[in-house]
Amino acid sequence: MQVKLFWVLSPMRNKGFVPRDNGGNAMRYEKEINEWLAEHPDIKISHIEQSASGGSFGPALWLISVWYTRGDGGA
Repeated sequence: MQVKLFWVLSPMRNKGFVPRDNGGNAMRYEKEINEWLAEHPDIKISHIEQSASGGSFGPALWLISVWYTRGDGGA
């Protein structure tokens, strides 16, 4: 089994310190994950976990871990 980690700082900010509702980083995050999945059609996803932290005194962090095996059973 293998794991692929995806993370993004300040997911709801495009840039800078001021929060924005446009979710620029979140949309890029989603695109990165979808592109990785499209590039690896041979994988079998076993488990996905999501966590978040920060936000009060530091930037928010979103982390997604995708646990998978290759379709051929290889690592």
